[in-house]
Amino acid sequence: MISQSNYFITVHPEKKEFIQVQWTFVSEIEGLLHLQLPIWRPGRYQVQNFAKNVLFVGRFQVVGDQLQKVGKVASSVWELEVKKGEKVHLTWDYFAQQEDAGGSVVQEEFLYLNFVNFCLYVVGCEDLPIEVSIQKDSNWDVLTALEQKDSDTWQVNSYRELVDSPYMSAPKLNRFEWKVGEVEFVAGGLDPAFALNHKLKEAYQKFSRFQLEYMGNFPVKKYTFMHWICPKPYYHGVEHTKSTMLVLGPPDRDLYEDLIGVASHELFHVWNVCTIRPKELLPYAYEKEVYFPTGGIVEGITTYLGDWFLYASGVWTKEEYEVALEANKKLYLEKEVGNAQSLVQSSIDLWLDGYGTSLPGKRVSIYYKGAYVAMLLDQKIREKFEDKKSIQQIMQQMNKEFGGLQKGYTLQDFYRIAEAVYEGDLGEFFEEWVY
Repeated sequence: MISQSNYFITVHPEKKEFIQVQWTFVSEIEGLLHLQLPIWRPGRYQVQNFAKNVLFVGRFQVVGDQLQKVGKVASSVWELEVKKGEKVHLTWDYFAQQEDAGGSVVQEEFLYLNFVNFCLYVVGCEDLPIEVSIQKDSNWDVLTALEQKDSDTWQVNSYRELVDSPYMSAPKLNRFEWKVGEVEFVAGGLDPAFALNHKLKEAYQKFSRFQLEYMGNFPVKKYTFMHWICPKPYYHGVEHTKSTMLVLGPPDRDLYEDLIGVASHELFHVWNVCTIRPKELLPYAYEKEVYFPTGGIVEGITTYLGDWFLYASGVWTKEEYEVALEANKKLYLEKEVGNAQSLVQSSIDLWLDGYGTSLPGKRVSIYYKGAYVAMLLDQKIREKFEDKKSIQQIMQQMNKEFGGLQKGYTLQDFYRIAEAVYEGDLGEFFEEWVY
């Protein structure tokens, strides 16, 4: 429906809390075109309505200076009449003051962009190539997984890749690099107190190497750990296929334990959801709620293994791991063990109240109960096979069958693979702990 899609992004010249977005494309159809802004972002399965931050110009300009109105037809949808072959120009302002890993932030000396927040798209055109230009001070550093075309322009294979690739820029960004086999790793970001010290670098190298060996491959050739060590107390991470964004603070405390915990978790998401994905999430439909029953696999296994990797790779001692394990178990056992919902029901209800307050005694956490169930399953397999088999074989087989976005998996697919690894019936276990 469209081609030659380009976004141009700059800090608003007058309203310093806003960015200004210009979108140009060529229409391949004659008639009515619907323009969609995502209502959610991958990694947080809840409607966020980014359109509430949009000041839309309400007009578009085509070659020849002809102006026509853009109509808003739903909370996150606009429409306009187009002619085939027409070059369309759209401009809008976006309030970029969401100071977390999934938002966008513009400050005097810091720019952080999540394109999923503010880039409109045409449903059905998510896989077309795009160029994005970002105006910044020429002396500022940049950190992103996007492929750079020139000093201010990046090119991506699709809208999906664009919204999966956050961007940060500032006068000075710290960074260090290492390799695991042929895979390149980068860790850096805005870090005034230099939390990315030698101890942290060593930990990142250890657990990244271990995870790649554990799974047997890595889906991408280069991966970037992006950090914003911010002035206020914070702890948040978001997974992406080629990067992760970690927001922690304040910088005047020791952030080491928090950083390694969230970084190990987000790295394993490169397999477990970014490239091994539930059927309902393949491909992502950014314009609607997408319910899936496998949240306990997506987040629970990642939470359990994220910590275990720190122990298995030698970053944590056995005692340090046991402390973390007990803390996670208590979050389920002391707060949720008698709650009404199953793990499957709470996965569906992520869209309803999964990240906020719910009714007392209602939901369970797909993170903490999910991790508890993953631990029990791992122990069950290890005990039967005297540690010669574990949950590792399940995840490796999941990767073999569903990795690289070959196809989406169902809850029944996971059960089938788990029972094949266990070499026995796990129906009673799943009925009790998952259903």
